Amino acid sequence: MTSLRYNRTNRFILYSALLLCSVMFVLPLFLTLSNSLSPWFDTPDFLPRAFEIENYRFAVTMIDFWKFAKNSVFLCLITVTTTTLSSGLVGYAFSRIDAPGKKVLFMIVLSTMMLPGIVTQIPTYILFHKYGLLNTFYPWLIWGLGGSSFFIFLYRQFFSVIPKELEEAARIDGCSIFRTYWNIFLPLSLPVVATVSIMTFQGAWGDFISPFMFLNEAKYPLATALSTIGYVYERSVIIQQVAAAASILFMLPVIATFFLGQRFLIEGVVTSGIKG
Repeated sequence: MTSLRYNRTNRFILYSALLLCSVMFVLPLFLTLSNSLSPWFDTPDFLPRAFEIENYRFAVTMIDFWKFAKNSVFLCLITVTTTTLSSGLVGYAFSRIDAPGKKVLFMIVLSTMMLPGIVTQIPTYILFHKYGLLNTFYPWLIWGLGGSSFFIFLYRQFFSVIPKELEEAARIDGCSIFRTYWNIFLPLSLPVVATVSIMTFQGAWGDFISPFMFLNEAKYPLATALSTIGYVYERSVIIQQVAAAASILFMLPVIATFFLGQRFLIEGVVTSGIKG
């Protein structure tokens, strides 16, 4: 009886903490949604005094919203495709190919996770400027081909638990290293592929600093356009309600991909941590 009461108390505390955290995370989104439906220049409130759906029409017409959205989709396609495939290939090499110095090199790759990306922005800008790659999408292609140390780690951990018999059978059948990776290991790693794709998409979709540095306004993705152009009334006053509506539209793809792929996110992270 005491044990049952103890379990109920722990469950109540756990659910209460989860509910509190959920409210803390959802509240800003709810306030943004409420502000996006309010009349122009109205004082922000918990609930709008009048529902102005027209703010969403203004959000996509006052600026070239869909052109910037297409730029975002294009950048995300480049980044997701190259990062997912290249990180998987490097992770496969670290987990299945024996080579001298492999462990040392893997530790060097992991150590780059401690270096914030913003630290390399200026040297990268100078390098791309020197080779004439500014105002092009080649930087995203190069970054994607370089992979990500965290994603390489996820792939490496997942590939390490796959039985060696599959790899040996593929070699007996005449498969090369790349074909073994492409036809056997990559299809088996769907949870990790989905995890890497979703996390890469969310990072690329929300990135506004890199496009601001490397592209001109015509090629801005949506995140950079909303951060720099804005919705202005009579050249000086920002229309916060329309900007909030644009923010809601901007967040929809990220929210949708998270809810559609959250099962793969959990499964990919858990299965990648089975073996060290």
